Amino acid sequence: MIPLEDPTTLSQLFHLNSEPWLNDDAYRNAAYHQDFKEIGSPANAIALPAPAPSALSELIRRRRSCRAYQPRRMPLASVSALAAASYGAVEDAEATKQAGFLRRSVPSAGGLFPLEVYAFVQRVDGLPDGLYHYDVRGHALELVRSCDAFAELQPALYTHPFVRDANVVLCLAAVFPRTQKKYGPRGYRYILLEAGHSVQNFCLCATELELGSLCMGGFVDSRLNRLLGLDPKNEGVVYAAAAGYSAEQPG
Repeated sequence: MIPLEDPTTLSQLFHLNSEPWLNDDAYRNAAYHQDFKEIGSPANAIALPAPAPSALSELIRRRRSCRAYQPRRMPLASVSALAAASYGAVEDAEATKQAGFLRRSVPSAGGLFPLEVYAFVQRVDGLPDGLYHYDVRGHALELVRSCDAFAELQPALYTHPFVRDANVVLCLAAVFPRTQKKYGPRGYRYILLEAGHSVQNFCLCATELELGSLCMGGFVDSRLNRLLGLDPKNEGVVYAAAAGYSAEQPG
């Protein structure tokens, strides 16, 4: 039994033992099948009015997963917008130093913000190809190392063939103790929820910038964590997403 006062062992065991399940039979069946649940008789259902058109509803409608990209250059301003939307500050960092709390673009359990953002980039104006860490307070990219970033990613991403020509692969790495020291095992759930908020912002921002995006959960944790130089006892990538110029036909 895991002691009640141990806040992390249970989630660590799950995290380390939930590598992607390569269910070949499911992948060979190319047809989509979706299940839906209905409660009671359709005659008792109350129809809702159509949502009013808005800029947000249009972005939601246009967002789709992109699995082929053009090898084009991307302006630095687009990377800036993607980083800010994903996990950036929404108020001045200097003005909040006294309070010690900096609001971000996503909700976070207890305002603890356990995620760190890393970006593999290629063909971005003003940035050497390589791996970067996002400095939230300075809204800046810190170079971890110059490298052929997407070649390094190939053995770590099952989805690499889809994103090899994208410009950015964003990796959200959780520092688990930040949240779990307060919320214990359930804090692991809160971290995953937060990563979902962040990547949805990333995808909607990419759509607004006329970019394609792809959410990715299929990665080899140990390899990707080593590429980022993470502490394996306390940190781990929980989500990744790519952005670039779509090479797919509309629709």
